Amino acid sequence: MSQASNVLLTKSRAMFGKRLTGQNIADLLNCQTVTEVAAYLKNNTHYAYALRNIDDANVHRGQLEAALDELMQSQLTSLAKYRVDAGEYMRTFVVYNMEIREILKYLRLFSAGRASEYVFAIPKYVTGRDGFDPIRLAQAKTYDEFLRAVSGTAFYKILRGMALGEGETIDYTMIEHALYSYLFQYAENEINRHFHGSAKEDLLGLLGTRSELSSFLHIYRFKKYYKACGEDVARSLVFDFHYKISKKTFDKMLKAESAEETLDIFRNETVYGRELGTVDDDYLDRMVNRLSYKRVRHLMRFSTDPTVAVFSYLLLSGIERRDIVTIIEGVRYRVSPDQIASMITIQ
Repeated sequence: MSQASNVLLTKSRAMFGKRLTGQNIADLLNCQTVTEVAAYLKNNTHYAYALRNIDDANVHRGQLEAALDELMQSQLTSLAKYRVDAGEYMRTFVVYNMEIREILKYLRLFSAGRASEYVFAIPKYVTGRDGFDPIRLAQAKTYDEFLRAVSGTAFYKILRGMALGEGETIDYTMIEHALYSYLFQYAENEINRHFHGSAKEDLLGLLGTRSELSSFLHIYRFKKYYKACGEDVARSLVFDFHYKISKKTFDKMLKAESAEETLDIFRNETVYGRELGTVDDDYLDRMVNRLSYKRVRHLMRFSTDPTVAVFSYLLLSGIERRDIVTIIEGVRYRVSPDQIASMITIQ
């Protein structure tokens, strides 16, 4: 292993060592306000520097999310300088992932008639990016104006293909699926092109686990909440990536008569399902997300390939960020600590 690769591996593991502890999570769950959450993160965690310019007394949820995103971007830049070749693949993947998150964040606000609020949640690192105009996005009042704001991104053609007809509303679920399908396909192509051996196998495993578990949850939710909708609609939400779950097994889940039958197939016929143990239907999302978390954490600790370690770290950072946002949302809407705990991945 080259010196640069060794440094990259060591640094990514050192950064992983600064992750939130169980005590940090417990303390955050006991915060009463978003202001308290911000103050705790600033004074007791590795997020202190990222939140240095946040005013605790007047903090906005969007500002906190933007600061968390900026920290991830700076971490990527810090890691990528040790291996320029690997850094470029990682950078593009992370940038695409963050742009998708920004697009979906905007569309959620747009659908709720609150698009103007996006201005409070713009991460600094996306301001001025070629082809992605967050200021114009915050000012968009129609889907066409939204398209012009993202016209230079890799996702423009996908989003343009979902343009709204008169009287139509945004199909958020289909847009989300289409964007992540593009991301997974991009990542799979790059991994197959540039990696070999155990590194390639581990990276495809990270990608496959994420896409397959997401596909299962899409099918399960569809069976549970949209019983009247046909199999073809549910099938359109399955990612075209097979790693540990065969197409035959996905077909069985799609043909299942109920969410319960889908879950039984998942539990009995997939390697993931056999790890679930006792299933509480109310907490299924968290339990499935924890399966992914455990696999990524294992690679973070034991992989000797620096690129695998870095991707693992970035995915784990994303999970931690998502849990923090969940806590922020729960505190903001005065959800009980126990209920918030049931929705997060890290314990």
